Amino acid sequence: MQFKKGSFEVGGVIYPVAIKYDPRFGDAFWNSSKYSMMQYLYMMMTSWAIVCDVWYLPPMYRQEGESAIDFANRVKGVIAKQGGLVDLVWDGQLKRMKPKKEWREIQQIEFANRLKSD
Repeated sequence: MQFKKGSFEVGGVIYPVAIKYDPRFGDAFWNSSKYSMMQYLYMMMTSWAIVCDVWYLPPMYRQEGESAIDFANRVKGVIAKQGGLVDLVWDGQLKRMKPKKEWREIQQIEFANRLKSD
């Protein structure tokens, strides 16, 4: 999920934590478009274990002249790298909602530029 920028605007120290779930014994994520809440609860309660790796990362501070969004993206990048995840600029809610108009336009421009250069 994408960070909410308000946490990064207040000017405090951020203590990042990377959590990566291991789905071998049971999946901690609820896909509400696939399973009802009762089905998910049953799967959780009957799974062997919910296993995850947790990394407590060094405190991070907002740099001089850095916007809250840039700070949030920098923290997100550090967490993604530690957890072995791909650092994408998108919100996990895209599976339930349409992408923002600005994001679509950026992708369209990038695609058009690739076509022009080929």
